[in-house]
Amino acid sequence: MLASIAYLGPVGTFSEEAAKRFAGILGGECHLTACATITACADAAEDGVAQYAVVPLENSLEGSVHETLDVLTTGLQLMIVAELILVIKHALLVVPEHTGDISKIYSHPQALAQCRNYLRRQWPKAQLLPLLSTADAAAFVAREGTGIAAIGSINAAKQYGLRVLAKEIQDSENQTRFVVLGKGAAVPGQILKTSLLFSVKNVAGSLFDVLQAFAANKVNLTRIESRPAKRQLGDYIFFVDIDGSPDDINVKIALRQVAVNAVMLKLLGSYPVLV
Repeated sequence: MLASIAYLGPVGTFSEEAAKRFAGILGGECHLTACATITACADAAEDGVAQYAVVPLENSLEGSVHETLDVLTTGLQLMIVAELILVIKHALLVVPEHTGDISKIYSHPQALAQCRNYLRRQWPKAQLLPLLSTADAAAFVAREGTGIAAIGSINAAKQYGLRVLAKEIQDSENQTRFVVLGKGAAVPGQILKTSLLFSVKNVAGSLFDVLQAFAANKVNLTRIESRPAKRQLGDYIFFVDIDGSPDDINVKIALRQVAVNAVMLKLLGSYPVLV
């Protein structure tokens, strides 16, 4: 059966690179569909238009992608079925005939932030302008011509006929964690991680009681983050990643205790880490 994969487009994004890597791991032919937003990717998988959605979750320089966290909060059937890590190498892209100064630099907000030091040193007077993706920026520069630049990938430069003015301009080692969303079971592989979200009462000790359940059962938390619950000021949802799966006895006991102390608990998936 031909697997269908939605990703954050257009063609030439790092999300496409992640989707292609996932397709290669699945094996066989896969149909890739570019979507305009992360939410649209998730909707495609939720509605059955695509079997999987590959979306960015967090970056080693700039932290979590809030739109993906919101999708995980509101998704009715979607689960995280796999994750993969992509090394991100940004380049400064211009049209082939470009010479001289650069007045404006376009890219995704996270890409602009990930290259902050380089931009401050090399192009301090350039106006930094956000677009929906690095590939959108590359396409825009290809259309508009000289005097402007995009931050994107080497693949985007090839896709849109641009010249690479500078390579590897990210501030330091830069990795993005992508998660694969789907409605089925996790893809084949050893289950290494479990993700969940929960909320607690706004009273002293409530968050400690939940986290203590993991510590008491020797379950390692690899990530914890809060996001506003979007109900009223002071209400938060906590996202947690842990080592192991609910089939592990320690994890099973910890989750049972968390369920007692949390106001709301939602398992987001247990899954392998793909390489």
